[in-house]
Amino acid sequence: MNMLRVSVVISVQNRSAMLLDCLRGLAAQTLARDQFEVVVIDNCSTQDLSPVIEQARQTWSLQIQTARTSQDRGPAPARNLGVQMAKGAIIAFTDSDCRPVPEWLARGLVAFDDPAVALVSGPVLPKPEQTASFTAKLSFVTVTEHPTFPTANLMVKREAFLAQGGFDISLSFRDPLNRATECADTDLAWRVIKAGHQRRFIPEAVMHHELEEQGLLLWLLEPTRLFLLPELVRRHPELRQSLLTAGLFFYPRGFLLYLSLMLCAAVLLWKPELLWALPIGILLRGLIRTKSLNPLMLLRFCARAPLHVLKLMVMNLALLYGSVRFRSLVL
Repeated sequence: MNMLRVSVVISVQNRSAMLLDCLRGLAAQTLARDQFEVVVIDNCSTQDLSPVIEQARQTWSLQIQTARTSQDRGPAPARNLGVQMAKGAIIAFTDSDCRPVPEWLARGLVAFDDPAVALVSGPVLPKPEQTASFTAKLSFVTVTEHPTFPTANLMVKREAFLAQGGFDISLSFRDPLNRATECADTDLAWRVIKAGHQRRFIPEAVMHHELEEQGLLLWLLEPTRLFLLPELVRRHPELRQSLLTAGLFFYPRGFLLYLSLMLCAAVLLWKPELLWALPIGILLRGLIRTKSLNPLMLLRFCARAPLHVLKLMVMNLALLYGSVRFRSLVL
């Protein structure tokens, strides 16, 4: 089998326009075209993706392999299939809603010149032509190496991937809104690291990610995906030090939230007339956060503050649920 330097593996479900943008970014790579291929796994799309694939082959002369899963079990099984098909010594993972900078592959591959390195990651940033709204999903943003090692921008030596048995498909779930939710990428990365391999973060290997505009309800419920975090911490105790504060708190302000709610409840029972101080406290917080006396900016902050509190409560409930389900305490 002819071994290419790198195979780019993409799991996709629908998103034909975004996939085309991703393939356009891969076609613009500075790495020679004969040194990489693209493996696209159609994870039970209802859209016909073949026109997009054919356009990339004919217009940009990309080497593309394709396959389709028989059932949707999340991205992890689809990516495992992609690696089985891949011919490259290095596997570069990204998502269909991402677009790499032209230097992505070339910059990332340089790190593998060190034979001890088996894992390479880079920044994931919003697509520069898009503007984030209040409810836009920004949880994907990573500016420095992140201990979750998202597959939006991750390169792994094929031999190291196979030695670890690939992605653990038992870590693919459906969340309460029936969305595919998984943490198999983080689990795999830490298994590779604990096997003794080195990793590198390449700041120039940038991946631009689509800004997903969510409705208010989806924005509030987005943190439900975090119910998997306690299971990751149970499997990989190293994450307590690298991801959590004091080995327990994922977002320490959540603890302060509950203290504040208990304080408000105590004031309500003891001296309810003191609750007038609550809006003043929010306004002062707005002055500190915005560093502005602009009335419209402060009003916007005060209006959004209760929504952020609700979202924070959802996050903490998800972590508590995961802590009970997986018997690993994360707050």
